[in-house]
Amino acid sequence: MIYISNTSKPVKNKSPDGNIYTLADKRLEAVYNSSPVISFLWKAEGKWPVEFVSGNITQFGYAPQEFLSGELLYGDIIHPDDLDRILLEVKKHSEKKSSYYFSLNYRILTRSGEIRWVTERSFIQRDDQGKITHFQGIIIDNTELERTERELLETGKKYQVIFERSPVGIIYFDENGLITHCNKCFSDIIGAPVKRIAGFNVLSSLKDEKLKSAIDVVFLGHPGYYEGEYISSISGKRMTVKANFTPVMNDDGSLLGGIGIMEDISKNRKAEELINLNEMRLEALLELYQMQDYPLNDLAEYAIRKAAELTNSKIGYLEFLNEDDNVLETYHWPKDISEYLSGNEEPFIHPVRSAGFWGEAIHKRKPLIVNKQYDYENIEDIYPGKKERIFRHITLPVFENNQIVAVAVVANKNTDYEESDVRQLTLLMEGMWKLVQYKNSKEVFHEALRMRRLFDSIMSSSPAVVFLWKPEKDWPVEFVSENIEQFGYKVNDFMSGKIIYGDIIHPSDLQRVREEVKRASMEGFSDFSQEYRILTKSGDVRWVDERTMLHYDERGMVDYLQGIVVDVTERKQANDFMHLESDFDNILGKTGGLEETFERLLNFALEAKTIDSGIIYLVDKDTGDFDVVAYRGLSENFVSSLSHFSPNTLMARLFNTGYPVYKYFSEINMMLPGEDLDYEGLQAMAFIPVKLNDKLVASIVLASHTELEIPANSRNLIETIANQIGIIMSIMKKDSGPLKSKNGLNSLLDALDEMVFIVDMEGRILHINTTLMSTLKYSAKDLHMKDFLMLYPEEWEDDVLSNLDEIMEGKSSTCEIPLISKEDIIVPVKSKFAIGEWGGQDVLIVISSIVKDLGA
Repeated sequence: MIYISNTSKPVKNKSPDGNIYTLADKRLEAVYNSSPVISFLWKAEGKWPVEFVSGNITQFGYAPQEFLSGELLYGDIIHPDDLDRILLEVKKHSEKKSSYYFSLNYRILTRSGEIRWVTERSFIQRDDQGKITHFQGIIIDNTELERTERELLETGKKYQVIFERSPVGIIYFDENGLITHCNKCFSDIIGAPVKRIAGFNVLSSLKDEKLKSAIDVVFLGHPGYYEGEYISSISGKRMTVKANFTPVMNDDGSLLGGIGIMEDISKNRKAEELINLNEMRLEALLELYQMQDYPLNDLAEYAIRKAAELTNSKIGYLEFLNEDDNVLETYHWPKDISEYLSGNEEPFIHPVRSAGFWGEAIHKRKPLIVNKQYDYENIEDIYPGKKERIFRHITLPVFENNQIVAVAVVANKNTDYEESDVRQLTLLMEGMWKLVQYKNSKEVFHEALRMRRLFDSIMSSSPAVVFLWKPEKDWPVEFVSENIEQFGYKVNDFMSGKIIYGDIIHPSDLQRVREEVKRASMEGFSDFSQEYRILTKSGDVRWVDERTMLHYDERGMVDYLQGIVVDVTERKQANDFMHLESDFDNILGKTGGLEETFERLLNFALEAKTIDSGIIYLVDKDTGDFDVVAYRGLSENFVSSLSHFSPNTLMARLFNTGYPVYKYFSEINMMLPGEDLDYEGLQAMAFIPVKLNDKLVASIVLASHTELEIPANSRNLIETIANQIGIIMSIMKKDSGPLKSKNGLNSLLDALDEMVFIVDMEGRILHINTTLMSTLKYSAKDLHMKDFLMLYPEEWEDDVLSNLDEIMEGKSSTCEIPLISKEDIIVPVKSKFAIGEWGGQDVLIVISSIVKDLGA
C-alpha cells in the first residue's frame, strides 16, 4: 500500500526486481498500457533487439518479456514481404548524418498470425562519436485507416475507368469555366487531343451563342441543354451534337463547377435518313404494284422520278433494251414539255453505243458511281431537246437471269453519290422490273428478287479459319490457322492426322458436301462456296460458310484445295421475318391466286430453324372442312392421307383450341387420319391456327425430320407468319388484287390487333403501330428514339431487364410484365419477343396482346 504524506516529496516504492520507482512512474506506465501507442527502445543492430517495450504490446498477443529476454527480435514480427524494405529504409536514414527522425508504414504479424498495419515514428540516438546506438520510437496500429485508404483508392480507380471508358464525351470545368478534366470520347468528338482541351475556358472562348447560353445557366445553378450543329472553337471540326450540362454544388450551396456530357448524334441522324429513304422506297414500290394496269410509259416515268427523289438527284434516265439487245428506249425525268416528245407518248429510241452512260454500264455489268463532271461534248443523243450538264451520276444495269434488260441513271446530286444511293436505286429498279416482267409475260409469280443482303460483318464478328486440304477422301488437312480453337480444336489435332476435316462435318451434311466438292472439281470450277454444319470439340452444332479455291496441276487434276471457313450460326438462326422490306415486297407485289401466295409463305416459313416441311389448309366457311392448299417437303402418300379432314376429327381439334400446339410426332401419330404414318420419319410437329376476325379460316402444319423439338425462335417466326396469312386473306378478299396501302410494312403492322413496338439494340424505340398508340395514348413523336422502359411501370424495370437478358440468351421468348399508358394506367399484357431487322439494323420486335381480366 502507498501512503502519501503532507510533504511534497514523491512517494517511492520498490518494484519486484528491487528497482525504486515513484508513483508518477507507475501512473505513466498505466497510461502507456491503456494507450494504442506502443513504445520501443531498439538496439541499432541486426533485426533490432529490444531493450524496452511498453506493456501494451500485449494488444498484438506478445508479452514484453519475450522481447526483453531476446527470445524475439523486433524484426521477427515484421511481415516477411516488408522486412527488406524496412531494412533499406532504416539504413538510408541512418547514413544521413543530419537525420535524427524517420517515419515508416509497414505490416507486422500478431501472435495469432493476423496481419496488422502500423506506423512507426522513431528517433535516432548517437553516441559522442556520432555512431548510432539505439532507435527510440513508437508504433501505432493503423490497420483500419490503411484499409479505408486502399478502398478509397480502389473506388477512385473504378470511377476513373468509368470516366475514361464512357461511350459519351465527359468534361469537368471549375467555377471559373476552365476545363480541368476531359475523357478520350470527348476528345474524339471534338477532334482535338485531351491536353489541348484542358485549360479551355467555356465561358469566354465559345462562339456558338446557343451552346454558350446552355453553359451559362450552369453558373446560375441550373442544368443546361444543347442540340444542333456546332463548329468546335478548339479544332474547327463541324459536328452534330447533343449535350447536357449540370452544376456541381458544395454542401453550403456554393458552385464548385460543372459537368458536361456530349454525344455525337450525326450517325443517329443518318440512320433516321436511311429509315425515311427505306419507307419512301417501300411506298414507291407499293404504288408501282397498284399501277400494273398502267401503260409501260407511266411505270417507267414514275420509277425514274422516284429514283431521283430517293437519291436527291436533279435528273434521271431509264433505258429499256429491246429484244434484239442493241436498241434502247429512253425515258427522261423531268420532262421538258416544250422540247421532249412533243406530246408523243412513245419513248425516244436510239442504238446502244460502246461509250457514254449506257455503253460503260453494259460493258462493265455493274453499277458505276462517277463523282466528277461528265464531258458535255461527249453526251450522246439520248433524248431530243436541251441537254443538262452532268457533274456527277450513278449508272445502274438491271438484270434478268444474267441478261441486262435496262439501265437506270440518276445525276446531279448536290453532294457525292455513295453506296447507299446505289442500294436504294438497285432495290427500286429491281422491284420495278419484276412488275414489268409480270406485265410482259403474264406470269403470276417469278423467282424471288435477289433482295437479301450479304452480311458484311462475318470477318469482324467471327474470324475466318484458313484451311489447306488434300484432295483425298474427307480432306486430310495440310494447314489450318490457329483460330480453329474457336471450335474447340487444336491445330495439332488436324496436322497430326488424328482428325481429318470430314470428321467434324455434321453427318447429315457430309454427303452433300462431298457431292458439291466432287461437282466443282469435275466441272473445272476455280472456286465455289457452300454452307453446312460442323461439330465443335464439345459437340455443339455450328453453321459455317466455306469459300474454297481449287488448284489444278499440269494434268488438270486438283492437287490441293485452299479455303476459309466462317462461323455463320448467328446469321442462320436470326429471325428473318423482319426482312419484309425485301421479301414481303415480293409476296405482296405479285398478282395471282391465294394458293400461290400461300406457297410462297410456306417456303418462307421453311426458312425457320429445324423446320423442313409443312402443309397449309383452308377452312371451308360453310362446312368447316379442312383442305390442303399448299405443301412442301412431304411425300405424296403422306399429303394424300392428310389432304382433307372434317371439323369433328381429332386433328381438327388441335386447331380449334385457338392456340399453337407443339408436339412430338410420336405423341400425335395415332390422332392423324389414315394409316400409320411412321414411314415419313417425322420427329417434331407444330399445329398453328390462322384466324380472321376471331374465326378459324386456315391452319398450318409444320414439321421437322431431324429435330425432336421446334425451338422458341422458330415458333415466333411461324406464329407471326400465321398472323400475316390472316391479314393477306383479309386484304385479298377485300381487294382481289395487290395490297393498296402506301406504307407497306407499316400498314401491315398497323393491321395487327396486337400492340407492336420495335427497339434497337441500345433500347431506343424505332417504331410503334397504331394499336399501341390508341391503347397507350402515345403519339409516334412521344416515343421515337426514346428508352423503351418508358412503356413499363417504373417498379417493374428490373424485371423487364432481367427478362430481356434471358430473351437475348435464347432462354425465353415471352413475358407477362404489364405496360403503362401515357396517362399512367397499367395495361396487363402478354408479350412475345423476336430478334429481327429494321432499316438495315438488328432490332428487338415486341408484340403485346392485352390479357383480359377473367375476374371481370
